[in-house]
Amino acid sequence: MDNLQGLNKNGNASKMLIAGPCSAESPEQLLETARILQQCGSVDYFRAGLWKPRTSPDSFQGVGETGLDWLETVRKETGMKVATEIACEKHVAVALKHNIDLLWLGARTVSNPFVVQDIADALRGTDIPVLVKNPLNPDIELWYGAINRLIKAGVKEVGAIHRGFSVWGTHMYRNQPIWRIPAELMERMPGITVVCDPSHIAGKSILVPLVAERALENGTGGLMVEVHPDPPSAMSDASQQLTPAAFISMMKELDLDRKGYCKNAPDQIDELSSEMDMVDELLVHAIASRMELSRKIASMGPAGSPKPSAAGKSAAGERLADLASGDGLRPGFISRLFGEIARESGKPKYSLNSGFKNRI
Repeated sequence: MDNLQGLNKNGNASKMLIAGPCSAESPEQLLETARILQQCGSVDYFRAGLWKPRTSPDSFQGVGETGLDWLETVRKETGMKVATEIACEKHVAVALKHNIDLLWLGARTVSNPFVVQDIADALRGTDIPVLVKNPLNPDIELWYGAINRLIKAGVKEVGAIHRGFSVWGTHMYRNQPIWRIPAELMERMPGITVVCDPSHIAGKSILVPLVAERALENGTGGLMVEVHPDPPSAMSDASQQLTPAAFISMMKELDLDRKGYCKNAPDQIDELSSEMDMVDELLVHAIASRMELSRKIASMGPAGSPKPSAAGKSAAGERLADLASGDGLRPGFISRLFGEIARESGKPKYSLNSGFKNRI
């Protein structure tokens, strides 16, 4: 697992810091931003997206390969290392040709194992650091698998980026952080650098410092922050980008050399409440779906409601009891909950209690 050990850092902090605009729009925009960020002295990599996997074909798709020359100019003029996102073998080839210092795989790319494998093959044996964003959906196996594809291809330095997850509904954040998933990734892969992208999680610039603070509390290995000289005019993700002045102000408040701490309890409570609202909504929809399935089975008449064997009932109950215990819940509570769901759905009474006996 040597591939997981500390990615290179230029700054004085113990955490990796990556900053720059969401998208490269012009050489002037990149240089203006980079020169200000250079003065911070703690930015390890200047980032800018060149190929933008947008949902609509009519939206800005990025400047493409042309932007690689702009990034080389940034490095020459400021001395900063530069980073960009790749999404296919061709991107890898031209990025390596231009000696880009760090690459990352985006959330949409990570969601496709075939593409990840092609990229891993193209990067085989290279020395360039590569970061892997979490996939769009909260699937740790997909994230873990993408990282392992790169490691098995012999990529020397591999890390991860936590950018939040898409879930149903409207919430405080653009992408829900679901902090337990990056925590589990770090448990599975000791030594891996997991950088948090508070910009994509927050979706709004005003929330970026709060997410960054929370990430530090959770032991993140660094931050990737979107910074634009004039966010309202940005060609992508305008609402979540910080001005250089706001970025500098935030960094003065954060201490990358140690874990963060809660400076504003009301803000922290708002964030936790938003996460709880998300879980509550998902819970309601899950229960509704479960009850609808029960009603459909009941509507099929006797043929749709075969009597389960005692062994089958016991096995089902034991399975749920194990799940409950594993998540720190009392099996008796889960047994009563499923009993209420069964009664409410009108399904013929089917008790799972036999599987919970001796566990309550």
